[in-house]
This record gives sequence, C-alpha cells and structure tokens, in this order.
Amino acid sequence: MHAWRELEPAWRAAFELAWEAYAAGSIPVGAVITRGDDVIARGRNRLFETDAPPGEVAGSRVAHAEMNAIAHLGVAERYPDCVLWTTLEPCPMCIGAAWLATIGTVRYAGNDVYAGASRLIEAQLERTDRVRRDPLTIEGPLEGPIGVFAELLHIEWFLVTRPQHRVTDLFRKHRPELVALAERLRLHEHTGAPLEEALPQIWDQLG
Repeated sequence: MHAWRELEPAWRAAFELAWEAYAAGSIPVGAVITRGDDVIARGRNRLFETDAPPGEVAGSRVAHAEMNAIAHLGVAERYPDCVLWTTLEPCPMCIGAAWLATIGTVRYAGNDVYAGASRLIEAQLERTDRVRRDPLTIEGPLEGPIGVFAELLHIEWFLVTRPQHRVTDLFRKHRPELVALAERLRLHEHTGAPLEEALPQIWDQLG
C-alpha cells in the first residue's frame, strides 16, 4: 500500500470517485481536473443513475466521468495549464471534449481495450486542428498495481452487471488474465467499504 500513499492527491481523488461510482451502480470511472496543486473540478460516471449534482449529467450516454468534470469548467477562461486525471483511458467523446475545453494534459490510469482513444486522438487532432492551435498532451497508463486496479474495476463491472454482453466477451478474448483476476477478487463484494479499506485486501494480488 506504500505506492497508493505515494500517489498524487489528484489520482487518489479520482479513484475515490471511481469507487463511489461503482458503489452507486455506475461504471467505475472517476476524474478530476487540477490547476497546479488545486483540484478545480470533479466528476464521476453516472450513466446508470437518475440524479446528478448541478451542472452534471446522469442517466445518459454522455454521463461519463470526464464529461461531468469538464462540465464544471467555466467558459470565460482557457485551461491549457490544467490537467485532467481520469482512472480509465478516455473514449473519443471525452478526449475530444478535453481538447475542446482547452485542457492542456490528460492523464489516465488504466487501459480500455474497448473504447480507449488515447492513440486515435493524436491523428484526429492533426487532421481537425487546422486553425486552432490547442495542443493536448496525453499520458498513460500508470504502471504497477494502480494501473491494473483501474482496468480491473472496469472489467469487473461488466462481468458482474453484463455477463453476456458483447463488451464482456471482448474483455474475455483480449484481457483473459484480468478477467480471471476479477473473477477471483470479486471487487463488488467490497464496495460497501471505503476504498482505503478495500484496497489493502486485494493489493498483493494486483501484481
């Protein structure tokens, strides 16, 4: 657990939001936006919920963690000095929204072999940024247990809630070792506990 305590506060905040989303029945992804050392916006996935804080979205396909965090940014300024920290590799919608929001850096913790767009967006921006010049740096995934945990959370949610879904089948095909680990760890049985209590119980098995 030493590595968890050494993580930047922004990462810990994002993972706590992901854990909160999982406990609420939504896809377990959390995101925060920082300027310097300050967290200026937070959001989590609310796809399968009916309520959201003011300015955020729930019960919609756009109710991703990154979108809900970006929704808190005002339009009166630009954000090239800000960092979006998200627990899972962003999809095309979210990475595009980060660019349109003028955020300078996106950092993600875990890979998403289904919808992750960290590589695709580089080519997309080269083609579409004809007049604007808003660079977007993308960093990830995290190495070690934290990166594994981020991807594992996502995969386990599908195994538990959508066992016969096409996305779950894709994970079984392309990430069989993480599927096996998720089936063994049964993370959903720990969602009633705070993340700092649940993580020590599984940490040694994250590799």
